[in-house]
Amino acid sequence: MSHRLDKTSLASSGTCAPSHRASAPDREFSGTPRLATVSFLVVTGIALLAGACGGGGSTKRGDTYVAATSAQEQCCEHLAGGARDQCLQQIVRVPDEAVARSQQNQATYACVQEHFVCNPATGMPTQESAQAQLDCIQDLPQ
Repeated sequence: MSHRLDKTSLASSGTCAPSHRASAPDREFSGTPRLATVSFLVVTGIALLAGACGGGGSTKRGDTYVAATSAQEQCCEHLAGGARDQCLQQIVRVPDEAVARSQQNQATYACVQEHFVCNPATGMPTQESAQAQLDCIQDLPQ
């Protein structure tokens, strides 16, 4: 038995998709309309991007002054006695809460928070950490 290739088109042979548009009961529908899928993808993409970027402006890192100061205090806790007390006294603090929450101060302490790496032997940041903090602060807009 040999197989012959029929040169007629499948549409004209009636064995496959008909040449006219099928009516609703004969046609397979997509489960979700195309526009709804595209809209969902766009909205989801925007939400993910906003979430990845922090989404909330000044609240994106919380109170960076508190977080950075706390990290420095925890680093000092590795020391004992007078060295610990001296380390805690060297932490720069902002006595005015309004100033501490100002945009410029929050940006400055965000650099400290992001780049602070504790050297437990000294209670101070590592040299690389201190340099990264300085570079970040110097790159802030004036």
